[in-house]
Amino acid sequence: MAKQDYYEVLGIKRDAMPDEIKKAYRRLARKYHPDVNPGDKASEERFKLTTEAHDVLSDPKKRKVYDQFGQYSDNLADAHARGAGPSAGRTSAGFDFSGFDWTTTATPGSASTGSSFRDIFADLFGGSSAKEKEPPRAQPQRGADIEMPLALSFEEAIKGLTTNLTVNRSEQ
Repeated sequence: MAKQDYYEVLGIKRDAMPDEIKKAYRRLARKYHPDVNPGDKASEERFKLTTEAHDVLSDPKKRKVYDQFGQYSDNLADAHARGAGPSAGRTSAGFDFSGFDWTTTATPGSASTGSSFRDIFADLFGGSSAKEKEPPRAQPQRGADIEMPLALSFEEAIKGLTTNLTVNRSEQ
């Protein structure tokens, strides 16, 4: 379904003032409200469209985005706030990357390697990649703690004690 022009939905001119937008919306909302037209799906859809049109045109920021792009979405509003134009592939320096194939990379003067940017980041940050990697090497495990009772006097505990202990173990 093609998007309808919000100005046409509300029956107002493009240079309509906020009070005219509000007046047109209230008139149409009363006419198409689901409580006034119970069970009428067409009126319900018309009411939703009227409410959507009012929501966009009554907010100056949303209206500016709508007037510039002919539609409104939060993504367009964010792009507009950052100063981005209609071509989302352009950077602020004016480079157009819209035709670049982001799925594969190649070095200059060579054919495509078939690796993706995901592989590059996986190599850099240790994530998984599509390529088969060698399994991680087994790390030595920490052994269990050995506990031995040792009787100390209060004075030895306060001043410190250096002594030799003999530990009998059955394993290395």
